[in-house]
Amino acid sequence: MTIWYLSAPYRLAEEHETLLALKSRESWLELGALRPDENGRLCIDVEIATAGRSYAARLRYPHTFPFSPPSVVPKTPEAWSGHQYGSGGELCLEWGADNWTPELTGAHMIESAERLLSGEATIEGERPGRVPSRHDTTLGQDLRFKSFRLVVTETFAAHMRSLAPGSTRNAKLLWTDNDKQHALAPVHLTTADGEQWTDPSTPQALWANNTLYGAKVWRLPDGVVAPPSADGPELRAFMAAHGYCAPPDDGQLALDLLLTWDDAGARLRMFSKDSDDVYDFTVVAARPASRLPRGYSDLADKTVGLVGCGSAGSKIAASLARAGAGHLILVDDDILLPENLVRNDLDWTVMGEHKVRGVARRADLAAPGVRIDTHIKRLAAQEASGVADGILHSLQQCDLIIDATAEPAVFNLLAGVVSAARKPLIWLEVFAGGIGGLVARSRPGLDPSPQTARAKIEAWCASSGAKPPRADRPYEANGEAEPMIADDADVTVIAAHAARMALDLLTETSPSAFPQSAYMIGLREGWLFTQPFDTRAIDLGQPEAAAASPSAEASAAGAALLVQMIKELQGEAADPS
Repeated sequence: MTIWYLSAPYRLAEEHETLLALKSRESWLELGALRPDENGRLCIDVEIATAGRSYAARLRYPHTFPFSPPSVVPKTPEAWSGHQYGSGGELCLEWGADNWTPELTGAHMIESAERLLSGEATIEGERPGRVPSRHDTTLGQDLRFKSFRLVVTETFAAHMRSLAPGSTRNAKLLWTDNDKQHALAPVHLTTADGEQWTDPSTPQALWANNTLYGAKVWRLPDGVVAPPSADGPELRAFMAAHGYCAPPDDGQLALDLLLTWDDAGARLRMFSKDSDDVYDFTVVAARPASRLPRGYSDLADKTVGLVGCGSAGSKIAASLARAGAGHLILVDDDILLPENLVRNDLDWTVMGEHKVRGVARRADLAAPGVRIDTHIKRLAAQEASGVADGILHSLQQCDLIIDATAEPAVFNLLAGVVSAARKPLIWLEVFAGGIGGLVARSRPGLDPSPQTARAKIEAWCASSGAKPPRADRPYEANGEAEPMIADDADVTVIAAHAARMALDLLTETSPSAFPQSAYMIGLREGWLFTQPFDTRAIDLGQPEAAAASPSAEASAAGAALLVQMIKELQGEAADPS
């Protein structure tokens, strides 16, 4: 684990100086001593006197500082503000994971806390003051702890609006269980006289087949093998002859599905409701065999962090899992909605679910045994800084990080993570209209840093005389205008190239199958592409020269502060009181 104040003591000295400077010019601030908490995060207790009271707070630096912002939290959990996470938790200040830059300091956060508290303070005879809010949450964040969900489609809502006021219906709901989440969707509505309405936007494959029915399971007595084929009466006679009893509360022998186990293995049969026919399901038994390249055997020891489980990320996760990646860390906060199905690799079985959990289950089904950690969080957005800190710390442990969001704020945050941890980053974009896309990588010691690489790619594009055809709004943006987006086939191509580059990197192929580290991939004529599959390699050049070492004075000052903290902690531990 990288601890910033040990690896960069000069920054510790700078932080201490800015805090002391703030205290010297502001009478409302009192400072305690710098010290690590039980998790090794650097903290300092502060007293903020404003609006006739004193607020005892703690400034807490994340392990990933200065690439992530410090937090200001009440020293004892207490509700101070309408801009606060949880019950008495971290204050939502002017800077957070979505707009933080490494040049900012803990002093900026304390000043922001004072402005918030003084601005919201109750004035006698008046309402509490109002402070502009950054505390906006997405649908995914709001539903994070909601286990039971009703998915309402547009067609269902329109039908409900067309019903006469006061009318009633019987309903059938499609229920899907996904891990700890339960999603329900109306499928049928039936009037008292039997008139039925069926939602045409719900897939028939989910509600019109046997997935809506239960199955009875029967393990046959030892030595007894079910007949390989039989009609309904013969099979029922066989069952009666060998002591089959309907499960408790079943009430009758009639069956829809029957799963049996005998010396020959498993059998699954479906009884016809309209005849004596019995239909056998074909049993597919797994066979031990490897269909992966020999060099993929080491992937079981690799950890990949994937940020973004949307249309591209969902496909990349499945590819890496199938290839044998042993550990995936998935980060996304979005919810799967009906309109996402045109591109996302998920389907109606996880409708209304967080995409990250649906992608995790899909990867697990494709490659049983893969270890998957999921984070229903949104990086570079309205999240508590402590939350982002934990995720970024997990990503630092990865062998590779993939940015599948195409969001500049996320890219900047991950660029800081890989720069601090010296880990490779792969990122991709799918251009508007299905013209093509970009796949690029930054490897420590071999390529320029991610942000420098991005600048070189943009310069290369500018030299062509036109900017890349990027969409002017996110895929999920609302509005009447037709979005300029790619279709599923276009996204799949670019995602596959990104997965291919990731596997090349993870298997440490030498020489790499990719001579350059950035590629513009054309899918049709347009922009700079003259024809489909027109691919342009971009030479990113060599990595930047190493930055100048911090001054000996700054490092010494930081080291002195560390020694002082340790001595104070040792003194407290030895104090018998």
